[in-house]
Amino acid sequence: MTFVLLLAACGKHEQPAKKAASKSGTTAAIPAILNQATINPVDVFTASRNGEQVTIRWNIDFSACKGIKISRNTTGKGQKETIAKIPATSKEYVDSVPDTRSYWYWIDISLSDGNHKSIGPMRVPPDVNNTGNYAEASNDMRVIIQRTENAVVIAWDLPANKYKVILIRRSSNPDYHVKRNPRKDILRTRDWHGDLVDRLPDPDADYWYWIEATREDGSVLSAGPIKAEFTRK
Repeated sequence: MTFVLLLAACGKHEQPAKKAASKSGTTAAIPAILNQATINPVDVFTASRNGEQVTIRWNIDFSACKGIKISRNTTGKGQKETIAKIPATSKEYVDSVPDTRSYWYWIDISLSDGNHKSIGPMRVPPDVNNTGNYAEASNDMRVIIQRTENAVVIAWDLPANKYKVILIRRSSNPDYHVKRNPRKDILRTRDWHGDLVDRLPDPDADYWYWIEATREDGSVLSAGPIKAEFTRK
């Protein structure tokens, strides 16, 4: 079967007072709240909605960290969609959602030692009066995943834009958040359309794919997990 989808950390901190140098030469302290085992999202950020636009805003200074990732979904649990990767000096992000449903948001603070701190979820209510100008999500991305005996053919066609990076990843399990199911990067590119043949390490196993395209402005288009299926005859 052919599937078509139309469609960021501070070093380990032992004391909250530890600081990192900014580009301006000044220093910024790692936020003490990141030392907490459990963080209440309302203590960190707000999320407000105006039609299709959702503004995520935080007053904590994360500039001593490596970066910030914004994610969302429609359930508040399970798989999340990365929608932006922005500098740690940022104070807000404005998202455009594709429909009137309620959405749940997370901010993920990336640490320079490779770890991260995920904060959320925070819910924004549905647009019950349908006041937004909603674009069809299907116009964002077109991905084709087709399996053969020993390989998978992948083709993608994204909106013509300038991209920092486009990643295509693979895993033998769709639940990649579990450490034993890591995703493997099989391609890094900046081409907004193209195709490739991925030779499978185990032809007898099932495989799922993800595509994540980061634009120059930090916004992200993503799709997956998509299971590679044989074409039905």
